[in-house]
Amino acid sequence: MKPRPFGHFGARRFLLLCVLALLAGLPAVAQAHARLLRSMPAGNARLAVAPERAELWFNELLDAEFNGIEIFAASELKAKQRNNLVKGRPVVDAKDRTHLTVEFPPLAPGEYVVEWRVLSRDGHSAPGRFTFTIVEPRGR
Repeated sequence: MKPRPFGHFGARRFLLLCVLALLAGLPAVAQAHARLLRSMPAGNARLAVAPERAELWFNELLDAEFNGIEIFAASELKAKQRNNLVKGRPVVDAKDRTHLTVEFPPLAPGEYVVEWRVLSRDGHSAPGRFTFTIVEPRGR
């Protein structure tokens, strides 16, 4: 019988080790989409006082342009045309480029949707949404 250079099943193990070594040397795929870390108002918040602005913080630096936020009544979620309640354009905070703010007029009691699409500095766009509710004051 002829001797095997890698022993019993040695060639397969050697090949497997080579493949694993090659895979370990490949660069990892980056998940390069800005993800919402927190917001004011918070998602699913029930507020007695209507906020005057929405503030969103992300895990990545945002591009100064090409960010969008819409705030509309939750009843319009499936509508073709929505009444966007924001005043002006969203603003990236110059001191904290992960922080995005947009103002809106006083809101009546009801459920609202905050929907955004942001562009991180690396060029990747990311969408998202959350809801919050302004409750009727007690005693009315």
